[in-house]
Amino acid sequence: MVRADDLIEGSSRLQAEEFRRRYPGWDRWGLSGFFARNETDVEDLAADRLERFPVLRLYRPSVLEEVGFQIVPTFRTPHVTLAFGGDLDLWIDKLRTAEHVERTNPYHESD
Repeated sequence: MVRADDLIEGSSRLQAEEFRRRYPGWDRWGLSGFFARNETDVEDLAADRLERFPVLRLYRPSVLEEVGFQIVPTFRTPHVTLAFGGDLDLWIDKLRTAEHVERTNPYHESD
């Protein structure tokens, strides 16, 4: 799983709140992610769909599922939503502290 970070404080919270506003019937929070099968997929995502983000965070799906995230295919492949309910701050902290690899996006160009 690949999540991009814009390094703006509170960005994940805003994204989760927007998801909940758009899909109130689901009664869940949601954060965007992308499924990547291999390094080539990660490179393609970094260069194309995630080029505006300076940092990429790579998670094994099993790690996210072990801490309680539901990984739901949404929109167009390879997009997924990391869905969760309950205390938003707790879940954002779970995501931040879950085992992952952080990389600088080599395709990001500063404004």
